[in-house]
Amino acid sequence: MSRVVVVGSVNLDLVYGVPHLPRPGETLLGDALRRHSGGKGGNQAHAAARVAPPGLPVAMVACVGDDEAAVRLTSDLADAGVDVAGLHAVAGPSGTALIAVDADGENTIVVIPGANAAWPGDAVDRLALAAGDVVVLQLEVPFEVVAAVVARAASVGARTVLNAAPLDRRAAELLGDVEVLVVNEVEAAELFGFDSEVDAETVAHAVAGSPAAVVVTLGGRGALVAAPGTPPREVPAFAVDAVDTVGAGDAFVGGLAVALADGAALDEAVRWGSATGALTATVHGARHPRLDRAAAEALVTGGR
Repeated sequence: MSRVVVVGSVNLDLVYGVPHLPRPGETLLGDALRRHSGGKGGNQAHAAARVAPPGLPVAMVACVGDDEAAVRLTSDLADAGVDVAGLHAVAGPSGTALIAVDADGENTIVVIPGANAAWPGDAVDRLALAAGDVVVLQLEVPFEVVAAVVARAASVGARTVLNAAPLDRRAAELLGDVEVLVVNEVEAAELFGFDSEVDAETVAHAVAGSPAAVVVTLGGRGALVAAPGTPPREVPAFAVDAVDTVGAGDAFVGGLAVALADGAALDEAVRWGSATGALTATVHGARHPRLDRAAAEALVTGGR
């Protein structure tokens, strides 16, 4: 049976509202400080578990600290249906993210890695992967860990989805063993050195000859898809009343990974990712507490 195995970061998110995103040197009065479980990896695992079909397991592999935050981070994932046996406890604080959200739902994020930067040397060696697993990675953990997991997945025939965020240009070195690369518009421009508007043709040209498919998320404008052997194309977004875009990109990755593990073709998986991300943007915080497969499926099938 295929699984989704998310390897990466978990954080405690401290989210606060601001009238507008702060400019350099500017002091603002914020409001409504909220504490949520987060981290790109944790968010992706949460979304994946929520929209996964019955019988498709979702597991999280990450490091947490020895603090109170670790208890919450672990229990919140378990409550969402994520297998948390792969969470490793290390000495020190868990990861923390400081997130400012403006009146339009846009955000800026500062991440303090904590335990996410303290992976034990044997953590990758203990990672159990099998052919057919869909392994999801981000770049909020040491790059050496990401590279080792990508190589490990390739060696056993697992499929890898790499969300190259926060951007590290070394991600381009891994594309030979990655099935799907997911980046947003800004990350794509920096990773591939675009000096013009990012469009499907531009992305396809940049990755010509690579075995990896590339998905560029454009927020409310949808996504661009460039895959080997097929014409580049655009996949439209689903229209929703967004209140907070924090975590929407992570939910996109989780929904996409589940669809791939469930046998969907790439374009259909992108639609599942878009639906999962759109629903997440309708609530405050990086995780939709009532996200479920039925709601995502209603968007996917109703938007045809």
